[in-house]
Amino acid sequence: MSAVKPLLPLLTVLALVSLPAHGERADRDKPINIEADSARVDDTQKTAIYEGKVILRQGTLSLSAERVEVRQDGDGFILGTAVGSPVQFQQKLEGRDEYAQGWAERIEYDARQEVVRLLGNARLKKGDEELRGNLITYNAKNELFQASGTLPGQARGRVRAVILPKPQADAGKPGAGARGTP
Repeated sequence: MSAVKPLLPLLTVLALVSLPAHGERADRDKPINIEADSARVDDTQKTAIYEGKVILRQGTLSLSAERVEVRQDGDGFILGTAVGSPVQFQQKLEGRDEYAQGWAERIEYDARQEVVRLLGNARLKKGDEELRGNLITYNAKNELFQASGTLPGQARGRVRAVILPKPQADAGKPGAGARGTP
């Protein structure tokens, strides 16, 4: 097995991190470039660990963290964790000239469950819309976001969201009513 193969799970992790933002699909076919102070790849254990000012780029996706760890379980599912102060990612949105951004102290991905978790001062931003909390979870199976202001063992916190009204498709058309009906 070559040293490149453990990078493939990392691609999966980052592609799924961008799922909540509907990131640019073409990024998945682009090469992955990783910079770090150190890298340890264990083909036998199916793990890859990058430490120290980790910068990862793939197409329009960029991620920075202090540590990125990826492992593959016995069934071939990927588990990944990125830790930083904060972990930060950005990706261009599909078909738009706009970027989605995310920040958290820790980002976890579980391919078996298809779940991405942003933990500790978590924040997702898409244009002027934003979601903040201490825990933001995205389940790709059912396209469900959940946010909590509190992590276990911490004082109670709050969730904050900024949601912009959706423009009406028929607004401005002659004869359109308040809800886009004549």
